[in-house]
Amino acid sequence: MKRILTIGGSDPFAGGGIQTDLKTFEDFGLFGLSALTSIGVLDTNGRFILESIPSELLERQLASIDQMTSLDGIKIGLLNSSEAIMVVRDFIKAKQNIPIILDPVLAFKETETVINQLYISQLIEELFPLVTMITPNLAEAALLSGQALPSSLIEMIHLAKELTASGAKKIVIKGGTRMAGEQAVDLLYSVDHHEVFSQKKVDTLTVNGAGCAFSSSITANLVLGLDVSKAVAESKKFVAHCISNGVLMNDHTGSVWSGGIQKGGTINEN
Repeated sequence: MKRILTIGGSDPFAGGGIQTDLKTFEDFGLFGLSALTSIGVLDTNGRFILESIPSELLERQLASIDQMTSLDGIKIGLLNSSEAIMVVRDFIKAKQNIPIILDPVLAFKETETVINQLYISQLIEELFPLVTMITPNLAEAALLSGQALPSSLIEMIHLAKELTASGAKKIVIKGGTRMAGEQAVDLLYSVDHHEVFSQKKVDTLTVNGAGCAFSSSITANLVLGLDVSKAVAESKKFVAHCISNGVLMNDHTGSVWSGGIQKGGTINEN
C-alpha cells in the first residue's frame, strides 16, 4: 500500500485542508497520513479564522511519521508561519526521490486575509527548489510573482514564466472559475512545455476545497505512476466530479465531496 502525507490545515467543514486531502487519497486507493499546521474555526461573528499549531509540534508530528514509516508522496498545503516553512524544508530535503506537491495557500475564499511579502519570499527561496510542482490559484500566482491578477491565458503564461524564473520546476496555475467564459481553464507550465486544460464550469456553490482536491489528486496520480500531463488531466476530471457532487453547508456555501465516486458516481468527461 502506497502512503502519502498531507501537511496542512484542518477545515472543520471538510471542504478543503487535510480532510479533503485524506478523502482524495482514499479515492485513489492510497493510504493518507497527516501533519497539522493550523485549525480553522468560526468566531462568534461568523468570521473564519485560523488557530496555529506551534512549529515545534509540527516538527514532532513529522518526526513521528519519519520514525514510523516511509512515504511515497507528499502534498504540502497551508503553512501558517515562516517557522513552519523551515520545518517543512528540513523534512523534505531528504525526500527528493518522491513526488512533492506544494499548494501555496496565500489567500482564502472565506476571508480577505493575505500573507505578507517576507513570508512569500521565504516560501519561494526555501521550498520552490525542493518540490516537484507548485499549484497556485490565480490570486496566489499573482502574489507569488508580484504581478497583477491575470485575466487571460497569455497573462497566465507570463505569470508561470515568472514563477519558473523564481525556481519552480513545474507549475499548475488553477484558473478555475475566475477566468471569463464558460470553461474552467488551468495551465500546466515548465521551461520546455506548457499545456492548457479546460472543463465546462459548473454553476454551484459547492466549490470550497476544489483547489485542495485538485492538488491532492495530482499528488496521488503521480504516486500511481502517471506522467505529469495525464496526472493533471485526470485530476481535473476528478475535481469536476467532486464539485458536482458537493455538499451544501448552508444557503451560501458548500464543500466538494469526493466520496460520490465510491457510491457509484461517475466522473464527467465533458
